[in-house]
Amino acid sequence: MSTIAAISTPSGSGGIAIIRLSGPAAHTLVRRLFHPWPASPLYFHLYLGYIHEPTSEIPLDQVFLALMPENRSYTREAMAEIHCHGGAYATGKILNLLFALGAVPAAPGEFTRRAYLNGRLDLTQAEAVAGLIAAESEAGLQAAAAQLAGGLGRHLAGLLARLEEILAGVEVAIDLLAEEGDNYERENLAAELAGLAAEGRRLLDSYERGRFLRTGLKVVLAGRPNVGKSSILNALLAEDRALVSKVSGTTRDVVSADLEIAGVRVELSDTAGLDTPRDELEALGMARTEAWLEKADLVLLVLDGSQELKERDLELYRRLRGRAHLVVLNKQDLGCRMTENEIRERLAYDGPLLRCVGRREQAEIGEAVAGVSAFLKNRRPENDSAPLITRQRHYELLADYTGAVSRAAELCGDGLKPQLDLLAEELHQARRALLQITGGEAEAVDSLLDAVFAGFCVGK
Repeated sequence: MSTIAAISTPSGSGGIAIIRLSGPAAHTLVRRLFHPWPASPLYFHLYLGYIHEPTSEIPLDQVFLALMPENRSYTREAMAEIHCHGGAYATGKILNLLFALGAVPAAPGEFTRRAYLNGRLDLTQAEAVAGLIAAESEAGLQAAAAQLAGGLGRHLAGLLARLEEILAGVEVAIDLLAEEGDNYERENLAAELAGLAAEGRRLLDSYERGRFLRTGLKVVLAGRPNVGKSSILNALLAEDRALVSKVSGTTRDVVSADLEIAGVRVELSDTAGLDTPRDELEALGMARTEAWLEKADLVLLVLDGSQELKERDLELYRRLRGRAHLVVLNKQDLGCRMTENEIRERLAYDGPLLRCVGRREQAEIGEAVAGVSAFLKNRRPENDSAPLITRQRHYELLADYTGAVSRAAELCGDGLKPQLDLLAEELHQARRALLQITGGEAEAVDSLLDAVFAGFCVGK
């Protein structure tokens, strides 16, 4: 096994940079560079000293050195960390000295990959490391931390143990079938399998919220020109991000900005008003609006409450019915000419009606924020402590698991004795899916790990 080295802190200048080494020669390599070497070095202790070139007495940098032993480090290999000054030249110089002594550059995510391969983490925990680094909101950070702590892995291990107990009984029955006939019986087998399938569906249902926590919620403001979409964007951001004018059609392109609502990062996008375009530029802006509507997680349809409900509003709403959406009734400060009953009857809308004033000097956008918060809250699992599915890979494999266990339950239904070979095949498929989530399926490890760790930064 090679000894790898990499800078684990962000590139560029800074007060401190950390160079990590992992592998059998980690301690030997740093001993050739670090002076003075302690007489009896302690693990997990910071030693102050200097980095020298192996053939020179001239110090390159004053650093701290920490040593970690095999089986007690992040990778479960011998590790060392050099905490040096954060200049690009100094860190590059030290790293090149390590390479000259025999270390090799770490690939993206290789430290965490080794932690997984050495049993320090399961694959869900390894993915959570990347999630922690990329987290952009409080809720996203908490979800990644819970997964790193092993919440999802333990939950799946519990499902796997229950599944394997059933599978073991089926396999024994198949082995004995030739001698004793088809005598396999297990009380409540169909109910047990149905319970395992229901747990799979519950995890699948958590994916939408889990995805929001990891990647953020995409919210698009849509409506006719000059209904106040840009004013609402500015009010929510508390800054003049979008140009506001009484002239219809001011917004020609999509303007996006991030904010945090209910602990979740929200990408809020103001779009060109949808109407009959007056020129080619407006047509292009409206085409972009249509594209953004297609990828939105939530659409806020903005109505101008100071005007009567127009046919164009109805037409836009009909186009949104198949998407997650909320209706915002803007310009309440100008008097409302739309009644709630009219809006609900003509739009056939039964969701919350969010009244607001987008004008900056007297903005009242509390109901809009509350509406988005409620949308997120309604997508939480009933048990907030239960694990969330945050990755498409997990979702697809859980769908495979749930489908296989559901088919197994159907084979045991109506009090009939199942065809054991078919039952065993479905249970084996469900087991393989769970093992692939946590990285326990050895046959698929190499290609799977390449995909998982490709997005990691070097040094982690």
